[in-house]
Amino acid sequence: MYDAIVIGSGIGALTTAGLLAGVAGARVLVLEKHSTPGGLTHSFRRMGASWDVGLHYVGDMHPGSRPRQLFDYLTGGALTWNRMPSGYDRFVLPGHGLTVTIPSSFKEYQHLLISLFPHEKRAIRRYCRDVKRAYSWMSLRYMADMVPPQASPAIHLALRLRTGCALERTEHYMERRFRDPALRALLTTHWGDYGVEPTLSAFVAHAMIVGHYMDGAWFPRGGSGQIARMIEERIRATGGEIRLCQDVDDILIDNGRAVGVRITDRSGPAPFSYEERAPIVISGVGARETYTRLLPTTGPVGALTARVREQVARLGHGGSAVTVYLTLDHYPADVDGSNVWINTDTGRADPARMTADLLDGHPRSAFISFPAIKSGEPHATAEIISFVTPEAFERWSGTRPGRRGEDYERLTSAMARGLIDLADTAIPGLKDAVRYVEVGTPLTVEHYTSHEGGCFYGLPLTPERFHANLGTPSTPITNLILTGQDAGMPGIVGAAMAGLSAACKALGPAGYPRINRALRTAPTGARAPRTPTPQPRGDAGAGRYTATVEHASWITPTTRDITLELPECATWEAGQYALVRVAPFEWRPYSLASAPGRNVRLLVDVRTKGMGASWASATAPGDDVDLELPYGHWLVTPDRGTTDAEAPHRRIFIATGTGIAPFLAAFEPGRRDDDILIVGYSRTEDDLTGRAGTPLPRLIRCVSREAAPGTFHGRITDYLNAEGIDPQATYYVCGSARIVRAISRIIQAGGARVSYETF
Repeated sequence: MYDAIVIGSGIGALTTAGLLAGVAGARVLVLEKHSTPGGLTHSFRRMGASWDVGLHYVGDMHPGSRPRQLFDYLTGGALTWNRMPSGYDRFVLPGHGLTVTIPSSFKEYQHLLISLFPHEKRAIRRYCRDVKRAYSWMSLRYMADMVPPQASPAIHLALRLRTGCALERTEHYMERRFRDPALRALLTTHWGDYGVEPTLSAFVAHAMIVGHYMDGAWFPRGGSGQIARMIEERIRATGGEIRLCQDVDDILIDNGRAVGVRITDRSGPAPFSYEERAPIVISGVGARETYTRLLPTTGPVGALTARVREQVARLGHGGSAVTVYLTLDHYPADVDGSNVWINTDTGRADPARMTADLLDGHPRSAFISFPAIKSGEPHATAEIISFVTPEAFERWSGTRPGRRGEDYERLTSAMARGLIDLADTAIPGLKDAVRYVEVGTPLTVEHYTSHEGGCFYGLPLTPERFHANLGTPSTPITNLILTGQDAGMPGIVGAAMAGLSAACKALGPAGYPRINRALRTAPTGARAPRTPTPQPRGDAGAGRYTATVEHASWITPTTRDITLELPECATWEAGQYALVRVAPFEWRPYSLASAPGRNVRLLVDVRTKGMGASWASATAPGDDVDLELPYGHWLVTPDRGTTDAEAPHRRIFIATGTGIAPFLAAFEPGRRDDDILIVGYSRTEDDLTGRAGTPLPRLIRCVSREAAPGTFHGRITDYLNAEGIDPQATYYVCGSARIVRAISRIIQAGGARVSYETF
């Protein structure tokens, strides 16, 4: 039995879990539905490049600050922060004739505003004072949830006396304080940092963002995806774990107390349900999801939570966004790692109109960021973000990424072109540098995080939210605690501070001083990961092993063939994969290319030049490797399960590059006489089939960049279009995401089913 169960692995959930483990030695189970931990701090990769999906910059990370102390403690000092350029944000407002770079000093910021708008000098000074007061007011609200009960009344009294303009609507404040519309536009253009337009947001939300960057901005070296794995070391050191691919279905209640959770394990081919019990349950998936999906809405529990559910319903949803992820050939001349905000509109922010313009391919505003410069990674990357209303994507609700149809693909392509064109007006040369484009929408966010409508900022930061007193870890259910941004404020630091509040509540009256003492002694230098406490393997989730490299060789100039020996036999199926630790806090997924047992075979393409490629290139027999397995299963389109017994007799396997790996696992135990394997390569030297070491079925080679005897000269898509599709067959496709999509469209148009991997 665990001491606490934490639902979700966002930064709020991980902060709470890490503090309970580190400060109290608690054994904590963290349950994450995605195959990667971290929530909105996780990153994703394509061909070695990576993008941070939710963390774009962080303030208040100077050494000695409370957020810095917190992250140093949670990560054991392993997380390093890169300072962004002194002008971390650049605002481009063509309609007002303004391009302004924001300095990393609040005093300089005030002087800059006065130099640009001397006629608003007195109002600007008053605004800066109001920002600091509202920032202090919100800091007190955090303290009210952390301190021992006897100190709380004094803090609440101070809050009532110092509310001031904190709960005034942002637009009302701006119109009351300033006469110049250009100044109002400049001050509020970055409302996307907290997700609620100025007409609805509370001034304190605006003030918290402005105050957060008073001393400039930072970004985690190596990207945000490693943060969860760093905190995991602290959780595992006391016997806890992060369990991936776990859907929490219900919070179990007994006599009005939270006592555990009911879970569906989706880490393998066949989902199954089980329960885990603990004296404390902590939810980091949001207030709406907790109260309306995980808890009963009827009976005694429904009665206890009715008032909160009504308040949540009245608040409505926050905003979501469309994000365009780019790989670039090079950075344009004036790119230095600063963020760029562009707003061509001169009127008030109207999400409905912004959404319509974006869907039409003519966006008016965007946020542009360059994650690889900020993180220090070698690949040139960019992100372009524009806010939308989630309702615009409801027609595709319930569909899977990459399987939403041609109309969705046309829409995302149009939005991407529009956003790239808009970004190019602020960053000349960006459009010409684009090499790869991928688009995420509110559906993408909802699929990976379970936030309804993809509303990743949680409950909207309106005055009504603060009046309802919803930003707290407390719930009407005994032993159920909220963490994350709905228990505090949005953003990485906001959610982490809420995680600290939740840990204080879980530890009781002595929690705040205990945590304070721990944070004051937080290490400031990097450390190697701890040796995890050995865990008995249960039936749920993947197993973690330390394997030994038994064999490593080059089977093509760019492909490494690696065999690992496990300490014990393990089971898996063709189409499943392993997560391999390729650096202290970096894990990569690789298809399992062998039959189950003690030996794990991997095929790694090193052309990506990422951390996984570096690990594969350097690893040698005798090396130890940490890995988790098995994960995943074949997905079938249309989205319904199938088994070999139910499937059509004929199987056709299609692979490009190392995509052949999961098929080797299928062929090793046995092939069917009518199986066909179609492989595609640029050149014959890249062909893995002659070196596979596994008996293969009938083979068709497609070589696109040279004519070779016995091969089809062209791409796999050319071959399929020329030869046609067998509607009675099941096709298994593996390769890059772009190639899988292109091949799948042809197969589905031919009336056949397509199976593909889950990563």
